[in-house]
Amino acid sequence: MKKIKFWMAGAAATMLTAMAGCGGGGDEAHEPPTLTATLPTSATAGVPVTITGITATNTTTLTVDWGDGTQDAPATIPTSLSHTYAATATCVKAGLCTIDVAVLGWGQAVQQKGSVVVSPAPTLAATLPATGTAGVAYTITGVAAANGTALSIDWGDGTKEKPAVSSTSLTHTYATSGSYAIGMVLTGSNGSSAEQKGSIMIVDPAVLALTATLPTSGVTGTGVNITGITVSNGTALSVDWGDLTKDAADVTSTTLTHAYAATGTYTIAMTLTGPAGSTPVTKTGSITIDTPELFINRYISGSSNNKALEIYNPTGQAVDLSYYVVELWSNGRGPAYTTPVATGATPTAALHLSGTLPPGSTKLIVNYQATLAGLTSVTGSIPGRNDNPTGTSDVTAFNGDDVVLLLKSTTADTGTAPRACARDTAGVTACTVVDSFGVLGKRPTTGASWGGTATPAIRHTLHRKLGIGKGSVPTATAADPWWDPTAEYDVLDADSLTGLGSR
Repeated sequence: MKKIKFWMAGAAATMLTAMAGCGGGGDEAHEPPTLTATLPTSATAGVPVTITGITATNTTTLTVDWGDGTQDAPATIPTSLSHTYAATATCVKAGLCTIDVAVLGWGQAVQQKGSVVVSPAPTLAATLPATGTAGVAYTITGVAAANGTALSIDWGDGTKEKPAVSSTSLTHTYATSGSYAIGMVLTGSNGSSAEQKGSIMIVDPAVLALTATLPTSGVTGTGVNITGITVSNGTALSVDWGDLTKDAADVTSTTLTHAYAATGTYTIAMTLTGPAGSTPVTKTGSITIDTPELFINRYISGSSNNKALEIYNPTGQAVDLSYYVVELWSNGRGPAYTTPVATGATPTAALHLSGTLPPGSTKLIVNYQATLAGLTSVTGSIPGRNDNPTGTSDVTAFNGDDVVLLLKSTTADTGTAPRACARDTAGVTACTVVDSFGVLGKRPTTGASWGGTATPAIRHTLHRKLGIGKGSVPTATAADPWWDPTAEYDVLDADSLTGLGSR
């Protein structure tokens, strides 16, 4: 501008001098130029600022120096003129720019100057997660607003808010799943603004699923098992065993074990929790814990006479076997159970046990005609032949549709009459049935086997499922085959002796 003004002043002086020297022209008058304009006093970097109300007379040339190294010289005199300051300009960084407007004509140039305060442009940064869950707080983090006076957000679901400019995070909960467009606006001076936009997807909460088989009975000191555990969409699994013991389990667990210290009835509660917004799933069941008692661990119905019973001691101490009797009831012999046991008949065979069974040990009763080496060579095994003086049968002479009872007497057997669990003339004994394979008084005809056509009790080895700590006395179902042993026993191949001698 200085250069322009200098040139014009010199030119004007030269022209005036020349005109003064012209004959007849010395009396001609020339009016000096005039200028009025309204200069802005504030501006924002990046936002157009305008000089308004420009009027100029006696001139055809107007120049503007915006103070940031930019000059304008419009071809005609405008009524307004706009300019946008860059944030990188030196005067903008200093916060103050000087505007110089000038018109040129005869005589001195006419100028109008003013200072404009230039504010930095508003900036807005934020991190918008791409996804969220309905019903769960969705949070925008890393909110950083600068050089603004007001912050607003449109969450895209009809909700609009005006949080504080100083906010560093913003939270909102969407009621339903769907795609939403979020718009954030930071408003600054002189109509300036900065925006952050994003499209997000809100999904429905995960649906959790939990399946498991909870134990219903057990004995003190012996672990009971929750089996068949499967979960879907869960992140944490816990079990309240009902005896003030709570366990946290991995969601990949398929089996959980616990040992109760005291008898009683307890409520087991399994709880599966999942991602935020999901509804926890709980599975509960009642379990009765009794004092440990001997039970049938294996029922071996092998080829030919390769048959045996294995009795297990789950207690924590040695057990005197002279209190126990094994009975075989063939072909539906005897009516239903009563306590004390009243059958109105006598068993097909009975075997009075003797000796001592250490804790955690087994006693094998083998058919006296068995030939399978794995049965006949077991140390400490006893033959299953009827030990009554006139008896010739065997308590292991079962054929899939017979009942085997394990009884306990209140008095030890002496080996002489009356024997423990002996029946009176009415067929009554004061002994208690502590375990039963089959339902007394019933005989399955479907498949001629307990369990029906799959014949699990014929030519199979049945092993009591782990987690079972005591025997049971089953009741008959509504129809033949009356009882299914696979609920309590695992079915193995014929003559399979895997694990024999252990629980």
